[in-house]
Amino acid sequence: MATTSERTLRRHFDNFLAESPLPRKPAHPKEVYLKVDGTYFKRWGCSLAFKSNVTAGNHIIFWDFAVRENYWRYCFDFARLKELGYIVLGVTSDWHGSLVSAVKESFPDVPHQRCLVHTRRLCETLLTKHPETGAGQDLLNLVRELTHIKTHAESKVWLTWLARFETRHGETINHRTYAPDHQHWWFTHRNVRRAFRTLKTSTDNLFLYLGFSELTSNTNCLEAEFTHLKQKLKVHKGLKRSRKINFINYYFYFKSI
Repeated sequence: MATTSERTLRRHFDNFLAESPLPRKPAHPKEVYLKVDGTYFKRWGCSLAFKSNVTAGNHIIFWDFAVRENYWRYCFDFARLKELGYIVLGVTSDWHGSLVSAVKESFPDVPHQRCLVHTRRLCETLLTKHPETGAGQDLLNLVRELTHIKTHAESKVWLTWLARFETRHGETINHRTYAPDHQHWWFTHRNVRRAFRTLKTSTDNLFLYLGFSELTSNTNCLEAEFTHLKQKLKVHKGLKRSRKINFINYYFYFKSI
């Protein structure tokens, strides 16, 4: 069996990594429900990935690499998706502020589902595993049920309990602590309040997936893609930054085939 030298293989890979592949244009306009997420590679950049729903193939359809997530970058990427011929019917995301604003601007009439896994993770981090207050304990129990909602009836029950939580613990989450000068103050239970506010301000976007069969409740599939990508990239940690970016883009390109 013929063998290929390491030097020859390196030359072939160098040719590939000298340029970056572009997302493919579908043969015909295609309707999709998007899952959108981004991941950072320490301080040298952020990869943005866009994955389609099951009916449209359930694969990566677009990707981008930026210095960081921001409104203008997401607007640019959504414009490119439109140019390629994708008709976006819905979006699921981690609710990054810039992404929320970009979706409102680019697709004002489509449902935008807030990822329940990201939401739960954020609230659990704020509340910790063992909250010190009764309000924190009650809210943590409510948060843990968030990712188990399967029907409209269950969502209504959950929302009712959230409203009851506010009625029961409103004084706690609004309680203020004043500085000795009595001119400055802060919310005593800031993390409990923030977790509650995260849920309350998102109620319109927590259970949209129940009304759209192709709209997912989370972006777990992209989290798995990012983990796998970083494992692959770690093997090639000696690459220059530009070639690492091209490596990342090739990863998503092959995932789109």
